Amino acid sequence: MRLITHLQNLRYLIGFTGTSGFMLLGAKNYFFTDFRYRGVAQALEKSPTRIPFTFVELDEAGWKKLLTLTGAQTVEYESAHVTIDELAAWKKRLPKSKFIANKNTIEDQRLLKTPDEIKKLKKSQQINEETLKRIQKLFKPGVTELELAWQIKVVGHELGAEDISFEPIVGFGPHSAIPHHQNTATKLKANELVLIDMGMKFDGYCSDMTRTFLPKKPSAEQVNVYDKVLRAQTLAIDAIKPGIACKKLDEIARKSMGSDAEFFGHSLGHGVGLDVHEAPNLSSRSKDTLKAGMVVTVEPGIYLEGRFGVRIEDCGLVTEKGYENFMRMEK
Repeated sequence: MRLITHLQNLRYLIGFTGTSGFMLLGAKNYFFTDFRYRGVAQALEKSPTRIPFTFVELDEAGWKKLLTLTGAQTVEYESAHVTIDELAAWKKRLPKSKFIANKNTIEDQRLLKTPDEIKKLKKSQQINEETLKRIQKLFKPGVTELELAWQIKVVGHELGAEDISFEPIVGFGPHSAIPHHQNTATKLKANELVLIDMGMKFDGYCSDMTRTFLPKKPSAEQVNVYDKVLRAQTLAIDAIKPGIACKKLDEIARKSMGSDAEFFGHSLGHGVGLDVHEAPNLSSRSKDTLKAGMVVTVEPGIYLEGRFGVRIEDCGLVTEKGYENFMRMEK
């Protein structure tokens, strides 16, 4: 039997969005949660879900039911999501069972998006993009990184997002050279570069995008670096197709940067779905290969410490013909 404890995987399988529950998958599937989610679980049990299941309430009788179902069987657990202490607790609950690691059973299923998932991902990105367009109006000297980050959350909510995919990254000037900069009360100065990395959630599905805004009077170096990053992204996107190795795409982007590739210290991109970072991994060490139906980002960057950085990130669908970019915002 398989033990599913990761909440995002529970959401994927049966639509459960609570904070406590687990599933046993086997000849029959069982979902266990406590009385707080009884009504939710009963409703999901009767609704169309990816897999059928029987709800078991976790009271004294429910724990006994769990022991009866597992007995002395082998239980595969999600080792990528279960801590040492949690595993010890499960072994104590099910003393007759043998536990073996199973890292990515459900994550492998989540790699290829269904038409319904793609629709939600596109909607998430539409909200994300429209939010950034409105936020641009606030790019005035004196506004702080924290203020812009807060307004991203407010506007995204107003446009229909249920949440943000991650804390927005707002970097002014030298802060743009820190790939995952943490926002501060730093004020925007006149003629200063702005980098914004942001994402929204729509019906559980994430979006992710980065735009770098050059000042009205950019330096020749800023223009040169921007052009290099844009060229790297364009070449990588043009090379996307089913069957291409993810590390090859990373290589294409880096090679185009020449000597500036030393200032590109993170991977080229990643998968997006219920999690903003999921498989596949577009890095130089990746063993993944792209398949039609995957949704991935392409986000090269060049970061000149203490001066400025440029990152451009799009998100889109791998198709049989190439790449359907969800982004419409100009670069």
